[in-house]
Amino acid sequence: MSRSFPQIRRLEDADALRSRLRELGCEMPIADHVSVEGALATPLDHSGWRFENRFAVLPMEGWDGTEDGRPTELVHRRWQRFGSSGAGLIWGGEAVAVTAAGRANPHQLTIGPDSVEDLAGLRATLLQAHSQSGAEGNPPPAAPMVGLQLTHSGRWARPLGQAAPLIA
Repeated sequence: MSRSFPQIRRLEDADALRSRLRELGCEMPIADHVSVEGALATPLDHSGWRFENRFAVLPMEGWDGTEDGRPTELVHRRWQRFGSSGAGLIWGGEAVAVTAAGRANPHQLTIGPDSVEDLAGLRATLLQAHSQSGAEGNPPPAAPMVGLQLTHSGRWARPLGQAAPLIA
């Protein structure tokens, strides 16, 4: 028996989401309208950490770094937009390879001695944009929790564009 798993983004409205949840036998309250003062906008204290809201930017694998794994203007613009989102958690923003040989594509960012300043610059761009993300007349929002996802593509590595698996 084959099951279909539609992408969440394909569910066009709250009613479509409710219908899908019913199909799955899940009970979950769904709001038709989300207020800027709603539950997702409230702080969360967890395990000694404070998140100013419950919005998160999750890491993605970028394809727009330089061939030597450094950020380009497109990467800086993306991180600026992550900051402008006002999200309380920015977990990665980017999946950063721990070695050039472990990259999933030839333009994935890498972390190493030559990229410390680059990554610090991305973080500074993000924090500057975040500090300006609040509503006019309100104090600037508290800094988000910022993380960086480190990755190695192993058998899926394609650092030069062709498959170049690294298998132990």
